[in-house]
Amino acid sequence: MKNRKTQFREASAKSVIDDLLPRPAEIMATGSDYVLSVKSVVKCAAGGQRTFAAERFAGMVASELGIRLPLQRNGIDKGHLLFITDKADHDFPRSCPSKPAGQLGEEGYSLEVSERGVQVEADTPRGLLWGAMTLRQLIFRHKGELRICGCRITDRPRYAWRGFQIDSGRAPNSMRKIKRIIRICSAFKLNFLVFREGDDEMNAVRYKSNPLGSENPHAFSLDDLAELSSYARDYGITLVPEVESLGHSTAKGVHYPDIVSGGRGTVYDGLCVHMRKSHLAPCDPRSLKLLDSIYTDLMSHLHPPMIHLGMDEVRLPKETQAKHFQAVLDVLFRKSDGRQPPGSALVWSDCPPTPLEYQERVIRCLWEYGDTVREISMENEVLKRQGMVALSDPACREQVFMAGGSGSGHTPYSKTGYERAFHNLAAWARWGAQRVNFTGLFAVQWSGNMIDEWLPDFVCAADFGWRPPDVIPEFSPQHKRIQQHLSRLSDAASPRADEVDRPAWDGVWLKGKKWDEDILATACRHGKI
Repeated sequence: MKNRKTQFREASAKSVIDDLLPRPAEIMATGSDYVLSVKSVVKCAAGGQRTFAAERFAGMVASELGIRLPLQRNGIDKGHLLFITDKADHDFPRSCPSKPAGQLGEEGYSLEVSERGVQVEADTPRGLLWGAMTLRQLIFRHKGELRICGCRITDRPRYAWRGFQIDSGRAPNSMRKIKRIIRICSAFKLNFLVFREGDDEMNAVRYKSNPLGSENPHAFSLDDLAELSSYARDYGITLVPEVESLGHSTAKGVHYPDIVSGGRGTVYDGLCVHMRKSHLAPCDPRSLKLLDSIYTDLMSHLHPPMIHLGMDEVRLPKETQAKHFQAVLDVLFRKSDGRQPPGSALVWSDCPPTPLEYQERVIRCLWEYGDTVREISMENEVLKRQGMVALSDPACREQVFMAGGSGSGHTPYSKTGYERAFHNLAAWARWGAQRVNFTGLFAVQWSGNMIDEWLPDFVCAADFGWRPPDVIPEFSPQHKRIQQHLSRLSDAASPRADEVDRPAWDGVWLKGKKWDEDILATACRHGKI
């Protein structure tokens, strides 16, 4: 019979394993913990991203637990490997992976913890970083000791793309804040960020080859955006710019009024009227020239593997939209002024069908959010209009992403509640789990710039995107678990004042939960533009 001491330790270890987020694909408890001590040292290969994984792990342990683990950066071979030992001259044996090196994939990793030490191994720097992020969650306190829970893990994600979206086209987001959000999302293995660079309200990037963004004092320069992209890459996250390439184009009309039309006014409590749902002149050579200049600037500074073209919610005949879509793809994928085209394009799935010659390079993104009561199903009329039936057919070879989480209205803080957003993301993850062409899941963020309000959505997408649930989980325990994880991160629980922005929604500064000042009109009055 097990004594009470053993039972208590096993209960603590089980709690740690059950709490891991995202949940690993394969994990086995061994009952043999590693005890952290003043002799413990983290060993890793010197240089590059392999070192970053160890540094990130050690830094988070110091911040969260108050223990500083020294790094030894040249104590092992050139593989993607880190381990912890209390013998500085000891090389931990490479015996842990149930899958040998070379078979873990782009983001997979193996991890083993025993009383002798800890080893994490991967095939890539990103896989090693994800293993390190799991390792930090395995640390727990037991009778005054800091222990790493004894286990063996072999892990890799179901969805190759797991992301979050930041809507800077409707409200300003500072560099410092977005970097903080990136650090938080990286801790849960999210790997791409959709950055919306424009909408009806404002242009969020100042370009070199056109005047867009010059009206917005809060816009990023291309160099700023390149810095953000590089920073995200260090944390395992790919920045994917979204360029509204037909609709949502009112802000482009500030500089190009002759090619933007079709909007309708939205009144903001007598403060101002914003034109929304404007579109570029379809197939117009001037529209295509403008888009080409945007793509060229972004490609030359960011070199992203894909670009999001938008193409949603356009109030034009489908035939007209289809011709424009074809023309946009022709512009994007040809080499122009030395620009190397991206590998693929992402589009919202309510745009016209992808031309046959581009089906290998265009990813369709189905979208449905928790603000509706519609189910994720073949019977959902909104999804049927987006091509849900054909895209979900086992014979379909087009890649598909799924966008979910919280919708929002055009009033302050009208974000969808967490329970409906979580159920929506779980339903999406389960829908795509058995469909091999469904390769991405991400949580959207719309309208406001209070990104911390969306963090539980992002973490939920991280969990479900890594390992889709067999059934939709009960909300309350899931929400509590996510909040507890966020509370351990100082970036989420107690952000620095200069990493939190003045609240804004739909291009309007807020005062409390009410409209206060039209952002661009205020900037113009104060001589900032």
